[in-house]
Amino acid sequence: MNRATTLSSGDGSPLSFAERFRAFARTATVWLCLAVLAWAPLPLGGAIAWAAGLQEILVAACWILWLASLGPNETWRDVRVVAIPLGLAILVLLWAVVQIMPGVPASWAHPIWAMTSDALGRPLPGVISLNPWRTETEIVKLGSYIMACWLAFRLARRSETANTLLTGIIAIGALYAVYAIVLAFAHYGQVNVFYSVPYTPPAVSGPFMSRNNFAAFSGLAVIAATAKLFSMGGETIVTTRGARQLLLTIFQFVFGRGAPVLIVILLCLGAVVASGSRAGFASTMCGLAALALASLVMFRRSSSRLWAGAGALTVMLPLFMLVILNGDTLASRLNELFDTGTVDAVRLTLWAAASRMIADAPWLGLGLGTFQDAYPLYATQVLPYVLDKAHCDYLEFAAGIGLPAAIAWWAAMLGLVVVCIRGVRIRRRNRLYALAAIGASVLIAVHSIVDFSLQLPAISLLYATLLGIGVSQSFSTR
Repeated sequence: MNRATTLSSGDGSPLSFAERFRAFARTATVWLCLAVLAWAPLPLGGAIAWAAGLQEILVAACWILWLASLGPNETWRDVRVVAIPLGLAILVLLWAVVQIMPGVPASWAHPIWAMTSDALGRPLPGVISLNPWRTETEIVKLGSYIMACWLAFRLARRSETANTLLTGIIAIGALYAVYAIVLAFAHYGQVNVFYSVPYTPPAVSGPFMSRNNFAAFSGLAVIAATAKLFSMGGETIVTTRGARQLLLTIFQFVFGRGAPVLIVILLCLGAVVASGSRAGFASTMCGLAALALASLVMFRRSSSRLWAGAGALTVMLPLFMLVILNGDTLASRLNELFDTGTVDAVRLTLWAAASRMIADAPWLGLGLGTFQDAYPLYATQVLPYVLDKAHCDYLEFAAGIGLPAAIAWWAAMLGLVVVCIRGVRIRRRNRLYALAAIGASVLIAVHSIVDFSLQLPAISLLYATLLGIGVSQSFSTR
């Protein structure tokens, strides 16, 4: 783009200072968003308290830059597409605020506050939450994820920006896959960077402390890169001139234009396998399967089905090549991943406690983010661990926020996914963003059954961004 283009408007007149500043602010917002996404996994995925707080400040800074980029003629018509999910999410946040407010009806306040008041001999304001401080912290986190999703939704209305964000996410995933390999060869863990403790990670976990969280993060990168490969393959692979031409164009694509993205998929998928996380591997495969199924089923014309079939074939190539490259090593790893000879007794104990929490306070909840405080009150077994997570995001979220609010939150997320599914059907171009959001949503939905990836700020931020981009590119620009 030459200087005359950048400094002039559509009618040829020079851009004013305000217009140049808004253009600069928008570009800066995009790159700051990518910088935050790149930084977020480094401090143990945000598991350190200060890291989560800094991430929230950086997301707010992105918002300030974005607000500065808005012009007087900014259109908001596309907001109606997400009005219901956005409204439901805001209502959930408001209910979480109610959970920490004093002055609620006495029947709403948790009995522990009355017991504490009697023990201290002085009146204490009763609130719903067992630990208002933890609930406040989770409110800020959820608010920042909503802001990140909204920001991605607004920025990605331009296809060029959507491509920049998705390409950046793919590059970030590749860099952390390489970083994980380096740490593994050095027999070093990311926790050693922040804490002076003797610690050797039991498996490849990259910048995260838990291999399960690293597998989920890498799986999201696999989904994003596969959607990109799918789109590129659809533009290159010829499906209407016979099997010979089909195979020829596939090989030309795999070893030519598609090679860089294919290498990223191999790196990130290899990181998922090397992590040894059964849930991470299974959920990544489910996300890829959903992506392939969406590409095959949601096209009406036969020519489109052929195009989708070629794209689905490119989806399977990385896994096939990974099997060839790893041979017996991968086979033994998969046997370990799917070994169901032992039962995870700890998870079952945590799930049972969370179920009792929901049964005890199904409508009001015990306070968002208070599982660690509530567990001793509902446990039937003492375990020699710090039990701050239920290892099931669904149960823990419902126990904290209450069933009505939890259902509203899940309905909001499902509504956005439905928008992406509709976008795959009605769009003729740039379907890859909606496909990536669908695959990422399935991965997160499956993984959240047995783990707590969404409670890691880095993973939630990445997923919120992918979902926002997918929704933004799911309806006509007209």
